[in-house]
Amino acid sequence: MNGSATGKLAGPPEVGWADMNKDQRIDYMKSVVLPRMKIAFMNFSPDRYSGMNCVTCHGDSAADGSFKMPNPRLPKLPTTPDGFKRLAEEKPAVMEFMKNEVKPKMASMLGVPDWNPETKSGFGCMECHTPAQ
Repeated sequence: MNGSATGKLAGPPEVGWADMNKDQRIDYMKSVVLPRMKIAFMNFSPDRYSGMNCVTCHGDSAADGSFKMPNPRLPKLPTTPDGFKRLAEEKPAVMEFMKNEVKPKMASMLGVPDWNPETKSGFGCMECHTPAQ
């Protein structure tokens, strides 16, 4: 059963992410987001993500308890369509994984819309990554 420690089915949070307090967010991340995303990342690259934990995504902010995002230690991403096109050509497997697995799963688990390039709103790459200089 994919559920939290309380035994409730896990899906979009019953309380919206924006309305959760810090303790609720930490519990949801530990009981729902981390286990599901670890499976996804392990399926993509088992050797690289076998030790996936809070620090993998949140970096130093996991250690200090702030869990701030985006994480400047994650790979920096371009800010233009041409830059993303080049990155997709250079790293097609990673880009497909992020686009088709990570981004939509995170949006769903946080109960927010997936990124919409036309409206420039929703959960997108820059929720986790910082822009390249």
